[in-house]
Amino acid sequence: MRPPNDQRLDHHAEAIEHPLYLTVSVSPSFLVHNLSFRTRFPFGYKAPCYGKASELDYLGERRWRGRMAIDLDGIYAAIGDDRAFGGLAARIAEACGTRSAILVELTSAGLPTLQQAHYWDEAFMTAYKAHFAHVDPWTETAIAVGRFGRATALDSAMSPGEFLRTAMYNDLFRTFGDDTGRCLGVMPILGREGLMMAIHRAAGDTAFTVREEKRLDEVYGHVHRVLSLRKMLRLEHGKSARLQDIVDQTGEAILRLSRNLRVVALSDAAQRLLERRDGLALHNQKLVLPTRIEAELRATVAAIIDRRPPKRIAFTCHRPSGRRPFRMVLLPAGFDGATGALLRIDDPDASPGPDWRPALRDAYGLSAMEADLAARLHANCSLDEIAVQRGVTRETLRTQLKSLFQKTGVARQTSLVKLLATFPAARNGGNSND
Repeated sequence: MRPPNDQRLDHHAEAIEHPLYLTVSVSPSFLVHNLSFRTRFPFGYKAPCYGKASELDYLGERRWRGRMAIDLDGIYAAIGDDRAFGGLAARIAEACGTRSAILVELTSAGLPTLQQAHYWDEAFMTAYKAHFAHVDPWTETAIAVGRFGRATALDSAMSPGEFLRTAMYNDLFRTFGDDTGRCLGVMPILGREGLMMAIHRAAGDTAFTVREEKRLDEVYGHVHRVLSLRKMLRLEHGKSARLQDIVDQTGEAILRLSRNLRVVALSDAAQRLLERRDGLALHNQKLVLPTRIEAELRATVAAIIDRRPPKRIAFTCHRPSGRRPFRMVLLPAGFDGATGALLRIDDPDASPGPDWRPALRDAYGLSAMEADLAARLHANCSLDEIAVQRGVTRETLRTQLKSLFQKTGVARQTSLVKLLATFPAARNGGNSND
């Protein structure tokens, strides 16, 4: 993508208050879109303090647990943004309502290649890595329990009282004045590369529940995908020298808009679409569109930049030529630390795009019909439109949609579309709307 005046994206077009992130990467087989925002600190965040937490802190945590929605924007921002990646452990703790979390990527030999923690400071983690990581009693307990790949509350196998008698507690945690004594974690299958993840709370706090095990399983799935996509992005980054080239390879009409509908950057496909002046145009670096939707589009852009829930994100734009209306979707986005809103424009009369249904089936274990439904939802089709296109009832689609939610780990259609926006789409031709 390029600014309208053809300045490159590595020059900041403008400074806007809140940082949002867009990462787009293309390889011969995959297309990744990571559209994400929010950089707020987790609930109750404060600088590490290892004394006993106050009763008020615990009450706040208890009220928080079970009601906190998973911040998919914050988690998936870690795919391409190093600052968001550095806060991934904090996102895990936030999503699970705990004060601490740790994630470790392991080789097939069990050696850590990445270790990130939230709540404990550098001195604590240095001591842990040097003296206790290889004899961690919670790791040993998780291996003994044997529920590999699934969240397990370790209290049943090692009570807080037993943990308080271990060398790691007495020689590490007590030294730092830390009262942590309960652990809920996911241990990967031994002998393979994998991700280990755990959350913790004080020994005197309540035990972890089955509901919290399910929550950690859900978060684990998202973080695992983020790390996989991040690896792929790093591998592909060297193959495309500039973000400009990467976005243009997608063939999609994409614009980044500032609060006043100024076009800060756009793809080649968007440039060609605006040059036709068929309902949408570019004038003095601003997007020109019909008056009836301009005010609402502007309000949605402002809401996204201000991190407020927009009333709507999907719009249609009628065309003087009489062709079918453009379908437009606004999402959070940003480049090089600047903020804005990403506008994707779909032309239903344009040539077919890539078919990524096979890749969806492989990634989530979907049936052919479920993958087709996901691809059509990503293309901004409503359930009623899809029912007509496929010649099925709306009830059939609702059944498939529930199965999609289960397999992808989301609970709402909007969350599904957000997740699909981060998915590597296979570039092997075809059309998801045939």
